Amino acid sequence: MAVLLRIAFRNIWQHKAKSFIIGILIALGVIIIVIGNAMMDAAAAGIRKSYIENFTGDLMIHGPSKDAVSIFGIESFSLDAETRVPSIPQYEKIIAHLAEDPRVASYTSMAVSYGILAADLEEAENIEEDSENTIFGILFGIDAKTYFSMFPSIKIIEGQAPERGSGGLLLSPQQLEKLRKKYKKDFAVGDTLLVTGYSSSGFKIRELTITGLFERNDRTGEAPFMYADIDVVRVLAGLTLGVDERIQLGSRETALLSTTSEEDLFGDADIVQQETVQKNSFSLEQVQKIFKDTSARDLANTADTGAWNFILIRLRDSSQAQAVITDYTQWFAGTGVQANITDWKGAAGSAGRFADILRTIFTIALIIVAVVAIIIMMNTLVISVIERTGEIGTMRALGAEKGFIRRLFLAETLTLSLFFGAIGSALALLITLILNLLHIPAANDFVYVLFGGDYLFLQPRLSSFISTLIMIFGVGYLAHLYPVSVALRIPPVAAMKDE
Repeated sequence: MAVLLRIAFRNIWQHKAKSFIIGILIALGVIIIVIGNAMMDAAAAGIRKSYIENFTGDLMIHGPSKDAVSIFGIESFSLDAETRVPSIPQYEKIIAHLAEDPRVASYTSMAVSYGILAADLEEAENIEEDSENTIFGILFGIDAKTYFSMFPSIKIIEGQAPERGSGGLLLSPQQLEKLRKKYKKDFAVGDTLLVTGYSSSGFKIRELTITGLFERNDRTGEAPFMYADIDVVRVLAGLTLGVDERIQLGSRETALLSTTSEEDLFGDADIVQQETVQKNSFSLEQVQKIFKDTSARDLANTADTGAWNFILIRLRDSSQAQAVITDYTQWFAGTGVQANITDWKGAAGSAGRFADILRTIFTIALIIVAVVAIIIMMNTLVISVIERTGEIGTMRALGAEKGFIRRLFLAETLTLSLFFGAIGSALALLITLILNLLHIPAANDFVYVLFGGDYLFLQPRLSSFISTLIMIFGVGYLAHLYPVSVALRIPPVAAMKDE
């Protein structure tokens, strides 16, 4: 082995130019992978922290749905998808179970709806005429007593949180400024707005009072998230007492629906009415009597006070999330509760998977770079083999077996990979230190997500260095296979021809 390494080092030194080219590729690859992984880790940690501390908690329980559900609503590209977020069945039973679970630190409930804000009824009716300046809102109906204690990062900077039944609305300063610019009116806490909500149950307009302003410790002030009176959100979302009201049909209606014979349906009816004689007319009293019963309409506009879309959960130990999900999934199945539980990433929906998408793109880019590096290294090694035809032929003439030649090239390649991989790791650490000392600020919201905070701060993991070196060894191994096959085809007589 010692002889093999001495020959390998000598060959690397004698072919400094080609070794340097390969070494630069290896070092650059290590730098890109280590710093890229550090940035991906920062983005993933930043997104996770932002959503857990501001929106989702560690876990989320929601009602049954065939489509993906997040705290922002149904996530589906299907035109046939149900847009109304399902309510949680047997809510009180689930809450009682959560209260007895020692792993649960806190929990809160919420509902979600969507709406368009307007200054008055005239503006609400003419939304389509100024669609470009429409102020859209995702309305979170919350239990203010538990919600803000679970998410202390959300601060009420003016006014107060909307209490149930108050018809209140909590906005961010940025949203309030948008209203001021659009309507040229100095909106303030205490003023009223109209919200046009829409769901699968139709459009509804409700008047809300601005009860306060809030801010978060992240950059979501420009986002359309608002907090509203839970009962108003329930009505806008279609979580009303009449939404699941069953229609009772009499024997006459059910008999007609079960009829399949055309004769039964139309046999006694004339296609053309020969004479129409109106003997009776409706009086105003009769019309009023027909429409006097408004119970169905009242139910459709009365919030179901027991309806919630989500239960958000914070655990004492976030690392137990998967174990808790498994336990609750089994408990739901065993007790017949038709509910689902997911982690923060599922609760955040597509937004929570943003870091995964970035990492996938980064991985694909790395694969492309690795393939290019293999091709360049392979071509460089092939040229080196051609230049060393006489040397290889002499070794073969002196009795060197094919296995020795194979191990020699492998030793050269892995030595280059280890040496320049170490140099690349050191440079990556140095670059990381310099970037952290520069305290580079996040210029916009997208960069804020990439940085995982207001400033760029990278912390490369030891596992990243180890996996990178393993990857570099793999690239080196693959790159040497073809040159070795070329070298093994050189016969001993080639040494004499070369001379």
